[in-house]
Amino acid sequence: MKELNGTPRIMVVEDEGIIAQDIKNCLEGLGYIVPDVVFTGKEAILRAEELRPDLVLMDIVLKGDIDGIETAAEIRKKI
Repeated sequence: MKELNGTPRIMVVEDEGIIAQDIKNCLEGLGYIVPDVVFTGKEAILRAEELRPDLVLMDIVLKGDIDGIETAAEIRKKI
């Protein structure tokens, strides 16, 4: 769901905190809305269902039980 002004909402999934923050800052600097930054695949699936972002920008290699490819497939099924 886009914000009322039509700006796309991009959720960031990155397990390295400094990199995640840098990506968030860059996207916001370009005018995008970043409703959340999450660090694991499982967290990404849950938050994507709640937030329904326009785009999920995700690292392929994530810490935890599932990688970015598996996470993307699950998100795609659910939203």
